[in-house]
Amino acid sequence: MSALVLPDLSTPPSTAPLFWKAALSARRKPGTAPEIPNNSVTLKNFVLTGDHIAAYNAVCGLPEGPLAMTYPQVVAAPLHMHVMTQANFPLPLLGIVHLRNVITQKQSLNAGTPYDVRVQIGESRRSKLGIEVDLLTDYLSHGESLWSAVTTVLYRMKSKERGSRAPIAAAAAVTANYLPFDVPENIGRRYAPIAGDYNPIHLYPITAKFLGFDRAIAHGMWSVARSLGLMLPTYGGTPAKLSIQFKQPLFLPGRVTLKQAKVGQGVDFDLLAREGGKTHFSGRLEGLI
Repeated sequence: MSALVLPDLSTPPSTAPLFWKAALSARRKPGTAPEIPNNSVTLKNFVLTGDHIAAYNAVCGLPEGPLAMTYPQVVAAPLHMHVMTQANFPLPLLGIVHLRNVITQKQSLNAGTPYDVRVQIGESRRSKLGIEVDLLTDYLSHGESLWSAVTTVLYRMKSKERGSRAPIAAAAAVTANYLPFDVPENIGRRYAPIAGDYNPIHLYPITAKFLGFDRAIAHGMWSVARSLGLMLPTYGGTPAKLSIQFKQPLFLPGRVTLKQAKVGQGVDFDLLAREGGKTHFSGRLEGLI
């Protein structure tokens, strides 16, 4: 299937029409081996605003000052939807789950500075859980990428493969620090207008049940940003790389503990449920800029 190089945008796409298109994509029938096109789009001369950054920092519990490395990912989310709601993209968007993120930055981005934001559908692959698709995001200044991310999403499909679980290697003994915090029931509704993400699974129990969840679940990128807000004061600088693997949804309200430990030149961390032993996500911070 041919990729689409979409016309450059001068403003971010409106999220309301995108969610309507995402809902209509439920009619798509991808088959067993869909071809994923490498659609791309560029938002030209986009300026981050101080007021929006401050609102984001407040709802995520981030310290004032340098722009958090998760923020550009959230701002680019409508562009991700824009390339996936095109008619040539075969997967239903309501069946897509956020699997992992790898964010790399050469320097912190600044409010008031124009950037070109480029989003492209990258590689796709079949796994035992379904089809994985990489979304590539770059914030460019004079053609140079200063911030980039690989966002991997999953469309679940049944597989005939029945592989066995690989043995888990014993972890090296490290001294870990544990920071408990509570997640309020309304955090999805507070975060949605700032992130522009009104996915029903995050808003109310009744809307989440409509899509197969017992209760509303926290936005994954909010949970990551909230964890960064707890870790950054002790990290010693601005990280150059953040890697996240999402594992289990965080139902609202929630009681969690952030586990962090210095390993090598970075910090490994996990967000754990205080009851039940689930791991919501695992991650690593590396390097300094």
